[in-house]
Amino acid sequence: MSDRDARILRCIARRTWRFFETFVTASDNMLPPDNFQEDPRPVLAHRTSPTNLGLYLLSAISARDFGWAGTTETVERLEATFASLQKLARCKGHFFNWYGTQDLQPLAPAYVSSVDSGNLAGHLIALANACEEWRDRPIPDR
Repeated sequence: MSDRDARILRCIARRTWRFFETFVTASDNMLPPDNFQEDPRPVLAHRTSPTNLGLYLLSAISARDFGWAGTTETVERLEATFASLQKLARCKGHFFNWYGTQDLQPLAPAYVSSVDSGNLAGHLIALANACEEWRDRPIPDR
């Protein structure tokens, strides 16, 4: 990969993390919002899906690996998100496709998406591998 392409990809990754760093907050139970709309006025979508959750988890571990977040901060963010996940209603163990981030309730109509569930499963595998790697080769906090 060229230096230019690497720089472009790093900027995209940083902007992605900045979204999550800004909008994944305690008021939304440390769950990522679906989107932020700037025009015609700023509006944050207080809903999330299994895919959004997985992308946030991957972004958090990437932010730590890039040095944009320390290990302690990242672990605290992950633990807070998993604490909220434990509170979410499920169908036979599967997460529903949409939840309100502020009240943690499934959004109607409540349904399970095999695509979103599969996305989250893959993201959780990557997260587990990253955590094992951190345990074996820790990077000191910044």
